[in-house]
Amino acid sequence: MDSLTQIVLGAACGEAVAGRKLGNRAMLWGAIGGTIPDLDVFATFFTDELTATSFHRGFMHSMLFAALAPFVFARMTQWFYEKGHYRRQGYKVTAMAVWLIIYLVAAAGINFIPVMLGEGLNWYIFTPTLLLGIWFARKLWRDYLGRDLSQVEVPYRVWVALFFWSIFTHPILDCFTNFGTQIWQPFSDFRVQWNSVSVVDPLATFPFALCLLVASRFSRGSALRVNWNWVGIIWFCAYLGYTMWHKSVANRIFEQTLQAKDIRYHRYMTNPSIFNNIVWYGVAEGDTAYYFGMYGFNDREERYTPISVIPKNHELLDPIGPDTRAGYFLRWFSNGYYNVIPYNGDTLQVNDLRFGLLGDTLTGTNYVFPFLAFKNEKGEWDIKQNNRNRSSVKGSEASFGRLWERVKGNDH
Repeated sequence: MDSLTQIVLGAACGEAVAGRKLGNRAMLWGAIGGTIPDLDVFATFFTDELTATSFHRGFMHSMLFAALAPFVFARMTQWFYEKGHYRRQGYKVTAMAVWLIIYLVAAAGINFIPVMLGEGLNWYIFTPTLLLGIWFARKLWRDYLGRDLSQVEVPYRVWVALFFWSIFTHPILDCFTNFGTQIWQPFSDFRVQWNSVSVVDPLATFPFALCLLVASRFSRGSALRVNWNWVGIIWFCAYLGYTMWHKSVANRIFEQTLQAKDIRYHRYMTNPSIFNNIVWYGVAEGDTAYYFGMYGFNDREERYTPISVIPKNHELLDPIGPDTRAGYFLRWFSNGYYNVIPYNGDTLQVNDLRFGLLGDTLTGTNYVFPFLAFKNEKGEWDIKQNNRNRSSVKGSEASFGRLWERVKGNDH
């Protein structure tokens, strides 16, 4: 799930565990706990892209990490307060800067998605994130930097519980998306993916964040503070349950569509399109091709349309053996849902079809999540993502507009 949603979920967990003892500090530390697993993205600065991509949603998203890490972070946090470091102005300035940077990174990540897909800046996403950032900066300045902070005395077990719930819920939420989460590391690299929620879903996040914001305005002993926080948690959990029901319906309609078109397949997957849970896409695997289609719950008919045929071309990967590092990664990461097309010379483009297409049908090379397989300077096959290359998403300029029309039911 996107970073902002994980921050909100972590903050709500922190409030539920320690709000009466810590006030808004509980939300702050819960947000930190909810962010910790995603710090694995910094592996990209220390290793190659293939290893960094494999490490993301790996051990730091595992059940073992969620069980052990809270004891370490709880001890560090308790020491931090016992020594009074949190009251020093130099630390407060540094902490404020770090929090603003974290927010900017999260906001940039959300706003970069339409840019990455070739659509440019989306004002419907940029405006609320900008306003929220202004409010956040003002609150940090007024209530944190400019105040003499009160004494904090919280038992170690409370800190452990706070970090456990904020960290543990992070990989569980990620399992609802289609990227895949290696919750059984280091014992297994199996990727759990339930595919019922888009990686960015404003309807899941913004009401939750609003409830948390309202809760933060009440004193730590107020029943309204507790109630508003739980309203947000209940909304979020109910929405996740709603998406699972939506997925069961989307599966049924995809099966009916494939049967009506007499398409023989071995397996299939469905997933909601970006930013919503109304328009879904399905990918079915046949012998030599995949079959891709989209369905909107506001469509006039219960069927996926149109159905695009995407040739597998798996034989093009024969030069990259399945036991090689690059070959294993491509098959493992995509869960076998991939097709291959020539790119340039002996370079191949391998498209992870779990992320669908830009639009409701295959047009040129409008794949959302392509990799390039190429030989590096050592003569070994290597991998890098190609979804930041605008040439790979040409013709997609109006895809968000068409998607919005499909959400409203105007196209079908």
